[in-house]
Amino acid sequence: MAGFFYDDLSWQPELSRESKPVYQEIVNALRRDIKRGVLRPGDRLPPQRELADFLGLNLSTVTRAFKICEQRGLIFATVGKGTFISSDVLAAEEATTADGTSAPNLIDLGMIFPLHDQDQDIVEAMRHVVKGPEIEDCLSYGAPQKKAADCELGAQWLEKMNFAVTPEHIFVVSGVQNALAIILTSLFAAGDKIATDRFTYTGFKNLANMLGIRLVPVDMDREGMDAGELRRVCRSDKIKGIYLMAECQNPTAYCMPRARREQVAQVIRENGLILLEDDTYAFLKNTGLKPVSAHVPERSVYISGTSKALSAGLRVAFLAVAQAFRPRIDLGIRNINLMTSHFNTEVVAHLVRTGAADEIIRKKRVEAQARSALAQQIFEGFDLRGTNRDYFRWLILPDGIHGREFEAQAKEMGVSVFCAEKFVVGSDFPFDAVRVSLSAAPTREQLRQGLMILKGLLTQKPQAEPFII
Repeated sequence: MAGFFYDDLSWQPELSRESKPVYQEIVNALRRDIKRGVLRPGDRLPPQRELADFLGLNLSTVTRAFKICEQRGLIFATVGKGTFISSDVLAAEEATTADGTSAPNLIDLGMIFPLHDQDQDIVEAMRHVVKGPEIEDCLSYGAPQKKAADCELGAQWLEKMNFAVTPEHIFVVSGVQNALAIILTSLFAAGDKIATDRFTYTGFKNLANMLGIRLVPVDMDREGMDAGELRRVCRSDKIKGIYLMAECQNPTAYCMPRARREQVAQVIRENGLILLEDDTYAFLKNTGLKPVSAHVPERSVYISGTSKALSAGLRVAFLAVAQAFRPRIDLGIRNINLMTSHFNTEVVAHLVRTGAADEIIRKKRVEAQARSALAQQIFEGFDLRGTNRDYFRWLILPDGIHGREFEAQAKEMGVSVFCAEKFVVGSDFPFDAVRVSLSAAPTREQLRQGLMILKGLLTQKPQAEPFII
């Protein structure tokens, strides 16, 4: 039936129609054509009915294929405009190796690690717990989210993050990513929409895509999410929730000032949104402000983890959950977690009780501030965004330098960074940038060398030799 109608079709996939279901063949063909460059970010796909006619298939088959592609973050649909290839589709390449570590033989300015200089303090705390009377309890089943002492511990921890809550609000889970999985599966369903910053944390993006939850981007400025744009998005779309990192937004390192937090909180109240506040970097105290959740405690689920603040091996995070959401979060924890490591929780408790946690955090702030000052000095004259003691900075690339190309060139020179494409939500891509981690390099000297290589690439005058381990 090929004719001028089909000749003008923007995508004409070739299907083998062999053993796999046909809808899966469509998915595979789309992924294959993206890798080949036949389809590029922002390309508009044919209407589903026209594609079904072209392939001689039922509309339901194409619809099923498109739904899978959307859940995997390959495409996105805009009402009244059509379906498009996602702007960050090329970022499907894993940012880490299969074992979860950073790429070998590179100066790592990509991953965000917690700074390991204080790990010996963690080891000493572990030894204390092992020798203590509670060690046998650490080996049994239980529900730490309901243990009074651990809920009290969580309330003490959140007080350090400028969020005063009572222990009955607290749940204990196995790290921030585990917390996000519990919240999304407990409070949201496939097809629900959550508003996010235009650039946002990839771990949240990937989890939402896997669960079929749609992320709706909201424009942002140097103060974070624009409250007026959030209100406009809520008017034009059926938004159920909002995901925020107000204290140090990943990847942009923007810190939301008090007035903006209050404005966003007002929009949350007006629209009855569920607030997911990820306060991973609040311990750095770049603003010392109360979280957005403190302004709307009746609509929020607040997350604070210990991994970045204390040690990557301590997979413990605390949730402060609004009364309306507690029964579903409790059920979600029981279904997903069963339990959080008693041993890890007891180590955190020991560190908090003895004051060692405060000292570890103080030392990490000092080191983070020194590293951030080094980056500020090296990139003087460039648009390097963030504050004075972040674990990462957001480097806006000069005109003519594109993020993905810059990332590839940096890798050739022996440095790993992550381009903005990995973090973008939706189709609009306002500018080219890279996130530069300051916490992964084991020493300041190696950090300095990596930053100098990046600076050389910005000017096309490399100021350091390629780094080889």
